[in-house]
Parts: sequence; structure tokens; C-alpha cells
Amino acid sequence: MEEFDPNKQPGFHILISLIEIWTPKDKKKPNGEIEGDKMYICEVEEVEIEESFKKLIGTASVRFPRGTIVRKTITQQTAEKENDYNKVSVCLSDSGVTGYTNGVVLESRTGTSVITNQTFSIGQRIKIYLGYTTNPAVADMAKISNTGKTIYNDDETRRKYLENFKHTPQESKKYMNLMFDGVITKVSLDTPIELECENLASVLKSISCPPHVSLKKCEVKDFLGADGRYKMLEGTGLKLHPDTANMTFDLGAVELHSDLTVADVLTEWAKYGLFCYVSDDNGEPAIQIGRAYFSNPGKDSLLNATTTPQAVPIHFDYNVADNGLSLVSTNKDFLAVQAKGIDSDDKFIGLTVLRNPQFDDSKDESESNPRYRYVNETKLSKKALKAGKRYLTDAPHDKVDTKLYTQIAFVSKTIPITKEKLAEEAIHYLEHYNMTGIEGSLTLFGDLHLRTAQQVELIDNRYPGKNGTYLVEEVHTTFGTKGFRQRITLPYCITRKGNETSNNKDHE
Repeated sequence: MEEFDPNKQPGFHILISLIEIWTPKDKKKPNGEIEGDKMYICEVEEVEIEESFKKLIGTASVRFPRGTIVRKTITQQTAEKENDYNKVSVCLSDSGVTGYTNGVVLESRTGTSVITNQTFSIGQRIKIYLGYTTNPAVADMAKISNTGKTIYNDDETRRKYLENFKHTPQESKKYMNLMFDGVITKVSLDTPIELECENLASVLKSISCPPHVSLKKCEVKDFLGADGRYKMLEGTGLKLHPDTANMTFDLGAVELHSDLTVADVLTEWAKYGLFCYVSDDNGEPAIQIGRAYFSNPGKDSLLNATTTPQAVPIHFDYNVADNGLSLVSTNKDFLAVQAKGIDSDDKFIGLTVLRNPQFDDSKDESESNPRYRYVNETKLSKKALKAGKRYLTDAPHDKVDTKLYTQIAFVSKTIPITKEKLAEEAIHYLEHYNMTGIEGSLTLFGDLHLRTAQQVELIDNRYPGKNGTYLVEEVHTTFGTKGFRQRITLPYCITRKGNETSNNKDHE
């Protein structure tokens, strides 16, 4: 691979954007037929996008400056005559005095107008494309002009402008990416106009679960798969991502009620380390699922649900706008694994595993000289005690202040599981855990177009201690008068340069 040279990278970039807004005929089918005109807007004051694989519903806000122009597509159904596509009318404005004009030429084109809060309505679909270009001719296409051809007065120019969108990571010569796909949920009543939006998972808040669902054993595909029993995503404009559909996610026993929505169910799964978020499959929105990175480093973990085939390199001497990361040395003796599992009664059990500071390594491990401590265990029910179950330790009410420890979550994929087996898996996980030593966030220029659950490779030639591959948890994207930036959090280190031990090692 050719060595990255920041001196050979383009140093001049122009911000470009496009916002598409339209009204679907059926709100429950957001990708279905369009009602009326489709609007195109290239002027924005500020765009903010928040997404995380820990949240099903991502959000965006868009603020427009006063006087923003919107272009509407004109169809034969909405135009009075076929030649209205390119109709231009010119007249002299009246000065108000009989027989006189003020000499100002007024030119109007069908299909363009200044936006107001009446331009938008709740429930409309919105797509936000953001990017840079090094070609001034591309940026000029989106300008308001009375002389040249732009997307506001020429269909062919609009088509060329749309060709600058990336639809796959391989299209490196194109300038813009689809950064948000969703619906408008709020519209400001005053100027400047501001829209609040949610991603396409928002429609799942209006889809009720099927009644009387009670299963002893089931998988994710039973509920979300195209060939599943309940097909909860049918007609929503979303599908189950093929990578997720090819994996097995055992949910154990599940009981649903019709007063729950699909969004309620998917959000509830996140509490148990099964994260559902909106991803992309060749330009189509899809629900992607992965188990908590630290809870199940196997085939169904978030590591294998990534939207890019390889880690995106981040070069500190070119891509980083503000380094908010701090590299610290962490004591592994103060590491706590908070483990959860489901027992044979379909109840959640939990315990916290710590290294025993009193352990004497000069002696063999025994009950009197244990290597690990089990604290803060979940209290067993009376039914479980009658069935012969007992606490793992003799001190079930031993409470330890885990605020003093670096806490990591672990959710067992073994269903059902015993306390002893859960402790065994938690110990294995603790021993193979790779401490990151990274805290804080990293602010990047927007040309990498990062999304949540992607893997990135940090490359810092001056301070290589942080170099390695990380999993992106949160992405906060801003675009507007202050530039194009992405602030990311990287709490999970996957591998380090020269360190073969990684967190994606599966249990033996």
C-alpha cells in the first residue's frame, strides 16, 4: 500500500450539500409513492446529526437561513401545460402611479420559491447529503444565478449534480454521501426555519406488535425477517440487513403484547446487549443488529455488523480537526466485569467479577485463596431457592462500590445458563479483555463520512501509543457556516499495532 503523504492531499475544499424533501402517499410506507412535488434545497445554515448503535432512532436538525430557495420538480400532473417545465415569464413592475413603471424586470420560473414554515409539514420524508468538492464547477451548480444554468433552473444540471453522490465506499471520486434518511417530526413556526427529524426507525413507533405472542424459544429473524413468522418490518420502508439475517440471535423465551410497538421491542433488546440501529444496504435503509461488543465477541457481535469491509484510516496530521482524546494507563486490577445471563426460569441473573486483591500467587488457588471475587449478585427468588438454587458465594449481600473500577458489560449468549457457567465465561472475558486507555472524543473533518458501528484505524506518527483499530460508538455530525465536522467517540479498542491480543476473540 502506498504510504500516506499529507502534502499530496487536496488543501482546498468547498462545502456542498443537497436536501431532498417529499410527501409519501402513505406515511406507513415512507419509500412508497410520492404525493405532489419533490423539493431540492442546497442552502443550509446548520445541520446536526446524532447517531449511535446504542440508539435505534437517530436524530437530525436542519436550520435554513432567511431567503432560502427551494426547487420543486414539475410533473405533467402538477403543471398546467406540458411546456410549463421550462416556462419563464417577464414583466415590468408597477410603480403604483397610473401610466408609469419603476423599470424593474421581474422574472419568475415555475418550480422555485422562497421557503417558509408552510413549505414543510410533519411526516414528510427527508434525505440529507453532505460533502466537499475540490471542483468549483460542481459547487456553482447549486448557486442561485440568473445567468448560468443551476439545479434551480435546469433539469440537466440537477441530474449532473446528483451524480456527485457516493452510493458505495468505492466511489472515491464522488463528493457527497447520504448522511441522514428519515422523516420530519417538528417544524418551527418562526424564522429562521428549523426542522427536527428522526431516522426511518421512527415509523416503527406507529407499528403495533402482533397480539398474543408467547414463545418458549425464538430468534430475531422470527420477528424482523422477510420470511419470519411476524414480518414486523413489512411495509415500513425498512428491511433486516442481510448480514444480520445470516446470523443467529437466540432470544430465548419471548412474550409480546399488542400495546407495545416494534420500536419499544427493539429498544428493550438494547438493555440486554442486543443493539438495533439503522444501517445501509447498497443504498437501501436496513435494520442491523449486533450483540454488545464486549458481551459477545463472536460472529454475531458488532464487529461483524460493520458497514465497511475494512477499517477507515484516520491520519492525525490530515484528518483530525481537534484531538480531544487522552491516553491513560489503566490498572487491570481495577477492572470489573458486570455479567448477565438468562437462567432456566427465563429470569435474568447477574454478578460482578473482580480480581481478588488478597490473592497470594505463591500459593495454589483454593477456596481460602481465591483468585477472583464475585460481588453484587442478583438476589434469588423464593421459587429458585425452593428449587435448590444457591448463591455462588457465601456473601450475597456483599456490596462493592464499582465506581472505583473500570466497568465493562458482559451478556452471555448461553441460554439457559447457570451462575457457575456465567462466572466461568465472565472470568474468561476478563482475562482476555484489551484495555484501551483512550478517553474523550475525536473531531474530524467531514470527508471521511463516518457512521456508527464502523471500524477506524488511528494513525499518529508523533504519538503512536494510541495507534490501533477502534469501534465507533457515537457520531455527531455538524455542517454549515462553521464547516463540516464529525465528532466521534471510540471507547472500544479492537486491536493494537504489534499486539495480537484482541477483543474479538471468541470463547473457546
